[in-house]
Amino acid sequence: MSTRRCVLCAREFEAPLGDTSTTTCPECYRAAWEAGQAALSPETSKSPSFPVSIVLIAINALVFAIMVLRGVSFFDPTPQQAIAFGADFGPLTLNGQWWRLVTSMFVHFGIIHIGLNMWCLWNLGRAAEVLLGRFSYLLAYFASGIFGSIASVYWHPLAAGAGASGAIFGMAGVLVTFVYLKKTPSHLQINKKMLSSLGTFIFYNLVIGASIPGISNAAHVGGLVMGAMVGALLPAASASESSRRTRLSLVVVFCMASLFASAVAAKHLRTSVAEFPAIQSLISQGKNDEAIARLQEITAREPQFAAAHDLLASLYLSGGDYPKAISALEKANAADPSNTTYQHQLAGAYLATKQFDQAVAFFQKLIRAHPRDPRNYLGLGTTYMGLRQYDAAISAFSEATALDPKSPAPQYALGQAQLKAGRFADAEATYQRLVVQFPNDPRARAGLESASRYAPQ
Repeated sequence: MSTRRCVLCAREFEAPLGDTSTTTCPECYRAAWEAGQAALSPETSKSPSFPVSIVLIAINALVFAIMVLRGVSFFDPTPQQAIAFGADFGPLTLNGQWWRLVTSMFVHFGIIHIGLNMWCLWNLGRAAEVLLGRFSYLLAYFASGIFGSIASVYWHPLAAGAGASGAIFGMAGVLVTFVYLKKTPSHLQINKKMLSSLGTFIFYNLVIGASIPGISNAAHVGGLVMGAMVGALLPAASASESSRRTRLSLVVVFCMASLFASAVAAKHLRTSVAEFPAIQSLISQGKNDEAIARLQEITAREPQFAAAHDLLASLYLSGGDYPKAISALEKANAADPSNTTYQHQLAGAYLATKQFDQAVAFFQKLIRAHPRDPRNYLGLGTTYMGLRQYDAAISAFSEATALDPKSPAPQYALGQAQLKAGRFADAEATYQRLVVQFPNDPRARAGLESASRYAPQ
């Protein structure tokens, strides 16, 4: 061993005899090697952070916690409770409370709603924060969310709209166009399957939104469209700083102009919503004829305003004018065919007026659109009972029972159809199962007694 002096720290260290290449001590050599490794792999030198996504999730969680602490249901807040905390609602939003377009993005209908939204935001938000940068991410998030709120209040002006899903769909849209146009940072390796994964996410969530009542696909589509446009307009990561700032300024101007113009258009096209509080006041005062006249003016002016047709139909029904009520409900259903409330009100009106042929056709149409909804089979079976087609009714009620075995209504209806068809043994078996499942249901015991009286012993 020979003693040498380190060229970096000037300390003496021992080196093997004959080794002329070592000029630094072991401590300096180790420090230099670690520094070189950090320089070669800057991404691995520290864990990535996502402050924007974390702050957005924290705000949503904080608002939900405050709602629960103030007495709002943890699982199923009412629309009125959501509106009190800033949800979107046409009569308020379109009458000057425009701040609801933003606050509604942080209000949720229960723990499942916020849990699913925050899980999606965490996954999409982290990718957006890395690929777009924090400012562009925030710009796309709020522009998409606000545009989604505007779309929601236009299509469903009398419904309470809330949730971060419009902004989340905006994140999906902005990532699709940003990645497709190859604007991502050059040092990041983008998985080739990212676009297909985003497309799958968008497709399945739009399908789910269309199939579940109460979900506003208008907000989803609005957020998606705005996000896609912002992603297409954002500067590429490789752009120079001056070019990037200029482009970002133009994108900000575009977003502000688009949101302002769309809000004005929604206000102009939905001016009739402003009249609803006055109409509700007339109804509460018992002035139904005046309310009907006002609603007739609105529906003549805006024939696609489904909520106005629906309210008009309810007034006709309260007055016993079923033909006019059915006509109004048919118009409401045509204007908003995805609204299950309108569907079942119309079907009920058909049954009440014994228009069984129309009811059969209508329920069959609903079953084709929603084959897993037991209410449609229950309604179809009830219609067949009115037509005295008991075998067809039994088939429909059996489907309803299979889809909703924990509800007594389909089973009781099935037993009644079996009794009417003279299938007393089958009816007895149906009511026996019903009594076991619901021992305190007097209808089940009464049905069992009737079936046992006629069933062969």
